[in-house]
Amino acid sequence: MKNLVSIFAGHDANISFYNAEANTYHSIEIERFEKKRYFRLHEDNSPEYQKYILESCRNIAEAEWGIKNDYEAVLICSDGYIQTNPREIFNTEKVTTIATHHQTHALSALYLSPFDKALIVSYDGGGDDGHFNIYVGDKQNGKIKLLKKVESDFGGGYLLCGSMIREVAEKSRHQLALSGKLMGLCGYGKVIPEFVPAFEEFFFDRDYEKLSNWTNLPLKNVNDPWKNPLENWAFEGQYGYDIAATAQEAFENAFFSVLDKYDTEVPLIVTGGCALNVLVNEKIKSRYNRELYIPPNPHDGSLSLGHLFLYKKPDKQIDITYAGLPLLDRYNLQDYIDKYDAVRVNKKEIAQLIKDGKIIGLVYGDSEVGPRALGNRSIVCDPNIADMKDILNSKVKFREWYRPFAPFCKKEEAHKYFDSPNFENLEYMSYAPRVKVDTLPSITHVDGTARLQTVTEKSHSHFYELLTEFGKISETNVLLNTSFNIRGYPILSTIDDALYALNNTDMDHVVIEDYLFTKREVQ
Repeated sequence: MKNLVSIFAGHDANISFYNAEANTYHSIEIERFEKKRYFRLHEDNSPEYQKYILESCRNIAEAEWGIKNDYEAVLICSDGYIQTNPREIFNTEKVTTIATHHQTHALSALYLSPFDKALIVSYDGGGDDGHFNIYVGDKQNGKIKLLKKVESDFGGGYLLCGSMIREVAEKSRHQLALSGKLMGLCGYGKVIPEFVPAFEEFFFDRDYEKLSNWTNLPLKNVNDPWKNPLENWAFEGQYGYDIAATAQEAFENAFFSVLDKYDTEVPLIVTGGCALNVLVNEKIKSRYNRELYIPPNPHDGSLSLGHLFLYKKPDKQIDITYAGLPLLDRYNLQDYIDKYDAVRVNKKEIAQLIKDGKIIGLVYGDSEVGPRALGNRSIVCDPNIADMKDILNSKVKFREWYRPFAPFCKKEEAHKYFDSPNFENLEYMSYAPRVKVDTLPSITHVDGTARLQTVTEKSHSHFYELLTEFGKISETNVLLNTSFNIRGYPILSTIDDALYALNNTDMDHVVIEDYLFTKREVQ
């Protein structure tokens, strides 16, 4: 078999490659080098620009991963079209579409998981085959079987709940950002019990008027909330926080009303954009006595990869975690080192800087695949410092005050600091266990939880070594990790991006491939 390439052109556009010679997979989230969050390849761009994007991805694949421009087929995901001719770009005659939206979500998650067979839940704001599908997947035959298509739109409903609240919607730059913000804000509210049933129903029918009538909330006058979700907020302050908490509670209840019917002994996989809701995920883990897996990229950034897996069934479990975009200007690293008088440092020295209260950006190797930084494009600091959360939100990330930050620690030590039924599949910040200690104020959310990432020496040697050194000089062997980006921009893809952030925020240092950069004016 020759090389393969797969393209998803909708929001969170991505392109994945199969290297036939090396038997490896790689994935590029196009927003990373276009510097536009939630980037769409289709409809917003001319055929000429689409061609430029695809040629750029092809060239990256050849230069960085040795994937020659000799492809057996180009796979086009079904719910995102392109207007340019991929045959010429990828030197092939075969262009095909072989799977639908949730099929590709399910296949991507199945082959990233450790399971041979699993029940797979894929739910999000929708694709060409619905919004909430349940499958049985089998790696041996490479097939998934649809068990149930749930008539609901949990992703759209949750987004619209975010649109009701001023602190979520008012300053948002994109409607797809609303869900993550709502999840962060809900910890500050109290559930309004009498509203929960109405909001549960809302997740199944997305009927604003019915919700307004049932709850007597002032929503009747909201004008086309789905089309303009950033301009229609109705609640603010503590009442808005309470609405957020109520929406989260209803979301969980609605989800379990479906999933409880499929509580079998088969391992469970949850994917799709809604699988980014860490609060639900934590309750899944606690509610069922079964093996559970959530991939690092459950959002639409996984779709091109799933399409590849259907066309070419992998012969083993695939690890895609750090198989993303390389630093696009890494060949100029020495020039930047010279300009900044950067010096080589070891993990002991980085750990001491962190202990001294410094905020440090870390850049290593190829980027993580998925929306969450897992060590290769991260900002790290000491979680024991009480006001570090506020400093990061206001002076580094430039985002809302209520947004929480994630901790990371060694897998074997996680039980000392966090309370979870087990510590499996916590590598990707997919769950929110409770924090057991009171010494980690900057990673402990107002509801007492934290979006934990565990690491091993094998999964991330840089992080593991840094934790080892920090543990020698700190009472708690835990560090804070947040994505290396500024509000409104995706995770960085160049050295220039990293140094821009260093010089234009309250970050203290950036470490790029073990070279320490410090703020300074460069001529």
